[in-house]
Amino acid sequence: MKTPFLLFLLLLAGWAFAQEPAADLSTSDIAAFESRRAGLRINGPAMRVLASNNFDVKYYRCEWEVNPASYNIQGNVTSHFVMTSAGNSITLDLSSALAVSAVQQRGSNVPFSHAGDALTITLQNPLAEGTKDSVTISYGGAPTSVNAAFIVGTHGPASTPVMWTLSEPYGSRDWWPCKNGLDDKADSIDIYITHPAIYKAASNGLLKSETAIGGTQTRTHWKHRYSIASYLVAFAVTNYNVLDNSVMIGATNVPFKTYCYPESQFTFQNGVQNTLNAMVQFSNLFGDYPFKNEKYGHVQFGWGGGMEHQTCSFMGSMAETLIAHELGHQWFGDKVTCASWQDIWLNEGFATHLASIYTEAKYPGNTKTTRTNEINTITSLPDGSVWVDNVNDVNRIFSNRLSYLKGSHLLYMLRWILTDATFFAGASNYINDPALAYGYVTTANLKSHLETASGKDLTYFFNQWYTGQGYPSYQVEWYPSGNSVQVKLSQTQSHASVSFFQLPVPLLFRNAITNQQKLVVLNNTSNGQLFLDNLGFEATEVIFDPDVWLITRNNTLTKTSGPLPVTFSKFDVACSGTSARLTWQTTEEVNAVYFEILAGNNARHWNAVGTVPAVGDSKQTNDYYFNVENAYNQGYYRIKEYDKDGKTQETRVVTAQCGNEAGVLVLAPNPVQSVLQIQNASRGFDIKPVFITDISGRKYQLNENEIVKSKAVNSIDVSHLPPGLYVLSVSTESFKELKHYKFLKE
Repeated sequence: MKTPFLLFLLLLAGWAFAQEPAADLSTSDIAAFESRRAGLRINGPAMRVLASNNFDVKYYRCEWEVNPASYNIQGNVTSHFVMTSAGNSITLDLSSALAVSAVQQRGSNVPFSHAGDALTITLQNPLAEGTKDSVTISYGGAPTSVNAAFIVGTHGPASTPVMWTLSEPYGSRDWWPCKNGLDDKADSIDIYITHPAIYKAASNGLLKSETAIGGTQTRTHWKHRYSIASYLVAFAVTNYNVLDNSVMIGATNVPFKTYCYPESQFTFQNGVQNTLNAMVQFSNLFGDYPFKNEKYGHVQFGWGGGMEHQTCSFMGSMAETLIAHELGHQWFGDKVTCASWQDIWLNEGFATHLASIYTEAKYPGNTKTTRTNEINTITSLPDGSVWVDNVNDVNRIFSNRLSYLKGSHLLYMLRWILTDATFFAGASNYINDPALAYGYVTTANLKSHLETASGKDLTYFFNQWYTGQGYPSYQVEWYPSGNSVQVKLSQTQSHASVSFFQLPVPLLFRNAITNQQKLVVLNNTSNGQLFLDNLGFEATEVIFDPDVWLITRNNTLTKTSGPLPVTFSKFDVACSGTSARLTWQTTEEVNAVYFEILAGNNARHWNAVGTVPAVGDSKQTNDYYFNVENAYNQGYYRIKEYDKDGKTQETRVVTAQCGNEAGVLVLAPNPVQSVLQIQNASRGFDIKPVFITDISGRKYQLNENEIVKSKAVNSIDVSHLPPGLYVLSVSTESFKELKHYKFLKE
């Protein structure tokens, strides 16, 4: 008996919150209300999706009769479908609290069973794969109140009745028969709502008609011709005032309809222009508003926060962050929908980020403070991944800290790494990919498009920031020497799931007297890494990550009184037969003892393969070398320097292909800027077809004169290739299959 009272308290809190000033609604508030809202729907059995997977829904025709003064729904839902595998029955999701009176197939009653929220329909005859058919379900009753997916209440000074639906993530079954999971969008839907004539009914798509019935009833028809997930289907009924506006998106004049309570008309009308501005802004970044051939609009309801129902966001207030957040979902959440609640960040992280894009453009002076506050929330605990590891925990799915804020700041870091131009190009390609648009998506889909746009392999990034937990804390030691500065960059990690966070780290060096400054970006690929930069002035202070791009905490900046132990000025690798010859150079050494040579085949796990004594104390140039015998076919190398006091520092990572199999090719330099030297280590054989492939699979055929013959060295001009990771594929008579050699184009 506790559940109804708990529900009442939650609804009361939601309604009370909706009356707060619009400016008081933050991203954390939005997440908190969405988490609490969804929490009413995720409770063990309510999470099960029972619909069978032997059919694909193409179309729903929904005919409902409701009165907001009565907690009840009556109606018929016709589902048109195609069999994806042969069978004599199909199962839809429908709460057992509702009574099914009949199921018809092509005008004839068919048997059905309805138990445990599963409606199983026995078809007239077995249907073969690919067969099209339809069923009509007649049902009605009082939906379960436990999950708060179907609500009646009141509003305004006259306590006017109001009814609305709110289904995310699993609430659709509570009030209509459908496929309730994240695997089957209907291609289109028609919604007919019969209601008292004194009210208006708002829903998805285009308003086609409002037909009077007997003087006391109205039948409102909404038509939607875009793919839609079941949880995004919704309606609301009360004495709405309807406000009509429009906005030009490209060459299309898109209607904007507001359904608001009469007492809230002033507030909702004032929020319209903010919405229209954001529609134009987001369309410029990610492609035209996804449902521009129909409409966008706001529908006021009594729950705090909002819900991104397709073409009609339900709104508890006109807070600008809420306006931008729910609008952002029309692209990220509605046009493309996460294929699993494990990937909820593809909906909520993006929507949060789009709200930040909007507010940063309008209120740029607040940007750093807002980003800092959000990062402080993200790093308030040492653990937590963007990937949802437990979809049975509503607080985990709709975590403000992880799904919303960390998801959003993962996108900030991608923008920082890739540049805004590349990121927005990749994100736009992702959401407009014909294979993905208006369907379901995964993080792998986003990653692939960002890699294609950038030419970068982002596996390391998503391993660290999507599935990995925690964040880095940086220790920056810096020593100014005239117009130059030495920097040693180290980091610790808050969680053991990530051993190192690879990021470009921005440091702003300044001279407080002359006001000269320079932003230096350090490509941090190893712990204890040393950098040398010519600033052009003497630095007196340094600011870590001045524009707040990175998720970090507890960073320290230490100005040293003397030079850092060792300054590496060069580090290279070249192949000599089956050996890798490492050469490095230092321009200054203080208290250095020895260099440890580290080798590996994946740049993550390292083996110590030897040591070289250091000069120790020197201000002269010193050259060193070390031969790695029987080198890895694809080898990665770095040098680790040890001081007398036990401290260490490491060089950048270099790579070479010095394998010991017959017919090996060696690519150098790698990375390469213009001309790739191909060393034919074994000679005596000809390379037959040769081509280069980028990470998207696009092939670049080589000219005949670029084919590597049986000579020691040949060259390929790669200056025309965009920066990125490539694979050179070769075949010879001695090879049983294609051999592939990676190189990085800078």
